[in-house]
Amino acid sequence: MVKLVLGEKSAEKRSAISLSNNTVQRRISLMSDDIKEQVIQKVKEAGLFSIQLDESTDVQSCSQLMVFVRYVHGEDMKEEFLSCETLEQSTKGEDVMQKLSEFFEANGLDWDNLCGICTHGAPAMLGSKSGFVSRVIQKSPNAIPLHCMIHRQALASKTLPSELQKTLNTISNYLHH
Repeated sequence: MVKLVLGEKSAEKRSAISLSNNTVQRRISLMSDDIKEQVIQKVKEAGLFSIQLDESTDVQSCSQLMVFVRYVHGEDMKEEFLSCETLEQSTKGEDVMQKLSEFFEANGLDWDNLCGICTHGAPAMLGSKSGFVSRVIQKSPNAIPLHCMIHRQALASKTLPSELQKTLNTISNYLHH
């Protein structure tokens, strides 16, 4: 196919490229690491940043912590995927905080630059003593905690008329996927 579309020289170059599973996996991993480094560098350059977290359990009952970051780059507001970490122990606030702290430390992110944190309203996240948000505020007192708008809508929709609830559920499902 390469020979037909791009010619003999391109076909020869393509044949020299290994496409084994290990090679493809390694290249994907290298690209992923490069993108992560670029995002982290931009976050550091921006100074202030906020994060949004959500933990979920996948089809194999493995708990994942997903972290998104928002920051200003130039004149643009950027929102990027920052990390996905496996929560081996539990989804309790202390375990979520440990994973995030390890990520911050490994990547040189400064807690003093965290200006906002957005989570859902589960007790593990919002608990006043051992919840994740209270632990973040201890490290970053200027961070403003927010409750995720989509989760607020889901809570509000429980008391809405059925037609309005159906519309809100459709939108919420679309935004989550």
